[in-house]
Amino acid sequence: LWVASSRLQAACDRHRGVHDAPAAPPEMIPTTLRRLWRPPSSVLAKAPGATPRSLLGEGLAPRTHPDWTSNGAVLQQVRHGPKDGRPGRLQHHIFGCDKAKGRYYYRFHKLIGKWNWRKYKERYIAPRALENRQRWIPTPHATYSMMRHSYSWYWRLPKAIAAATTPDEVLEAWIKFRHKHPKKTFHYFKVLKRLIDVGGSDPTDWRLNFITSRLHNIHRKILNLPRLAKYYAQLRVIDELEHMSNFLPKMLHKYSPQQLVLTAHSFGSARLQDKFIFAEVARHVEPQLAAVSPSDLVRLAQAYAAVEVCHYTLLTRLSAQLQVRAQQSAEGQAPPWSCPTFSQLTEVAEAFARLKFQDYSYAELCAEQAAILLREGLPGPTPLALARLCSACAQLKIHEVRLYEVVLAHISGHWYDYPASALAEIGAAVAPVLPRDAEQIQQVYKLMLRTIAADRDMLTLQGVSFAARFMAELDHKGEFYPGFSEGLARRVMELRDETKEQYDIARVIEIFARRCPEERALFSTLCRHMHRHLAVFEPVDFVRTVRGLALTEYRDDRVVYSLAKWAGKRAAEFSSYDWDSFITAVAVLKGKEGGALEERLRLMAPPMLIGGYVAASATGLLPPQTPASTSAAAV
Repeated sequence: LWVASSRLQAACDRHRGVHDAPAAPPEMIPTTLRRLWRPPSSVLAKAPGATPRSLLGEGLAPRTHPDWTSNGAVLQQVRHGPKDGRPGRLQHHIFGCDKAKGRYYYRFHKLIGKWNWRKYKERYIAPRALENRQRWIPTPHATYSMMRHSYSWYWRLPKAIAAATTPDEVLEAWIKFRHKHPKKTFHYFKVLKRLIDVGGSDPTDWRLNFITSRLHNIHRKILNLPRLAKYYAQLRVIDELEHMSNFLPKMLHKYSPQQLVLTAHSFGSARLQDKFIFAEVARHVEPQLAAVSPSDLVRLAQAYAAVEVCHYTLLTRLSAQLQVRAQQSAEGQAPPWSCPTFSQLTEVAEAFARLKFQDYSYAELCAEQAAILLREGLPGPTPLALARLCSACAQLKIHEVRLYEVVLAHISGHWYDYPASALAEIGAAVAPVLPRDAEQIQQVYKLMLRTIAADRDMLTLQGVSFAARFMAELDHKGEFYPGFSEGLARRVMELRDETKEQYDIARVIEIFARRCPEERALFSTLCRHMHRHLAVFEPVDFVRTVRGLALTEYRDDRVVYSLAKWAGKRAAEFSSYDWDSFITAVAVLKGKEGGALEERLRLMAPPMLIGGYVAASATGLLPPQTPASTSAAAV
């Protein structure tokens, strides 16, 4: 206070020429000045013992300053806090508080030593990773080298990602710079692409989840969503792909046909069935099919087949587009790189077969192309492509006899070019259609079986199933090729530890049950393989499996109860005849102990439909009902 008073005295002395001004009344002088003002020494000499307060009371006026505003030198000596009632808090110590140096200083989370702490309750929650989130403002200015090093992650991170050769190195390079922000979209795209290039990563890896969790919040801002969908599908990050699909529909109209195909291909390779997304993709890509390359047309058909979305309008236009391009190529009027190859035609035919899309004109086109290329010796019809085409025609019940005859004629002259798996697939497709009594066809069949038997060790489980079906079609009047079934059984035993491949196991069990029913080890292996197929079994597969096992000497209650449980889940898909056949075979498998299981299966019998009505009793019919009401009526 006395320091402020002395400064006020000095200010008054500088304006000594105005001390004779008329005195202001005491009530006009501010209280602060009344406390701080000190009369000059000449006045105190004339009035010994007088104080500044008494002189003010007697009407003596201070030497007034020409500027009594808030900007004056006098009033600036009085410090006021902020007017919002929230004065700044400094960090408190036992010897006092810190001085505020500059604009920034550390404000402690609570005042220390100001109030009574007896009833204090701690409500402070320490933030996560405080050392990484706390604001740091250096007192000196950074040098050029320091500033350059702080921004060096802009080139060090891409360099580390590019130098990585294993998934762990890619992920560790990202984790090393995880605190550097802001990261742009291209940083995430770089690390995901490099991760795919080096072989991919475990989708449950916490480092990959760390990267995708940062992308989760900016899905709505990413423009190239099809490319991100491709990365997610290849890395098997299905949750993020599903979340990203919320932002795709509004962007589809901005994408090119290639990006639309890439979107469908990504969802197809991830086996993520989103009918709305696929319908929107079809709506936007249909008018632009002429601008789509042949490889993209194949990927588009395969994407719809992978998720079993049967968009027949799109498939019809896609088939017509391929036929038009093949016709233009035959006439020499096709634009460069617009005509599909024979292998691409067969891949589209395979996709049509998976979707149960019967297009006879397209099948005729493929058959005609195969006949011309094989007759003239042109490149295109490889053994695997011919096997795909024959198998697709067989699945669609399109009996292209001319195609089958041309393929068998080519096999008879070039059997050494065909692998065992391709011969087995062709035989399984051709044998049910072409007659077995013709001598020329019998010779080709024996040649095919001999080649398959010689290369038996090259067959996969899928190839074994094709070979078994081929053999079963020829063995109606006895064993067509002696010793062939024993060789296939040995190959199955060699592949007993295969845990991922799916094949037509129900048909294989039924075929081997009629040829080697005493092989317990074989059927034990087949039952182990069967458990991973139960989720995709159709009613006919349940019937074939139980009927085949009933003919063998192998018994396992676990197999019977698993089949009964999964068949009960799909009871509504069974016809009455198939359900009765299934129950009869289960009763044979269980013997005298199967009464309770047989009774439970009969209670789960599907309702019988007669002329579009549900048979509720022996005397009356009910109109068709919803699945819930139907099951209630059946009970």
